[in-house]
Amino acid sequence: MLLISSMMFCACQSVDTKADRQKFRDADANSDGKLTLDEANRYELARVFSSVDFDSSGSVSWSEAKDIDPDFRYTKFQQYDRNRDGKVVFNEFFQEQVAKGSVQMRFEAADSDKDGFVTLSEADARVHFLQSQAGGVME
Repeated sequence: MLLISSMMFCACQSVDTKADRQKFRDADANSDGKLTLDEANRYELARVFSSVDFDSSGSVSWSEAKDIDPDFRYTKFQQYDRNRDGKVVFNEFFQEQVAKGSVQMRFEAADSDKDGFVTLSEADARVHFLQSQAGGVME
């Protein structure tokens, strides 16, 4: 999903090579100055989910899913709709995305010392790397 491709520690301004400090602090649920994979998942997936829940109902309907991606298949929607009630709530979305490892791959790429945490300096380094790969500009 295209929306998930922008991880909180990759969010930056076009001229800045530093991670967005406020997003990092918001994601750091226990305020210890570093992110765990669970913190990253909870923050990023909640942000993504709320961005596709157009009517702020707490669930994503088939109609909302089709508005995001007209090619989105109903069988894919049913994969997320684990209880088959015709809507996807955050916990269903969260479980599916965690199972896919959608945030984990980016988290592991940012965790340069492989200690299971992403510090602000690691996030900054990852943003710098991604910007250099994108020609210096990221949106």
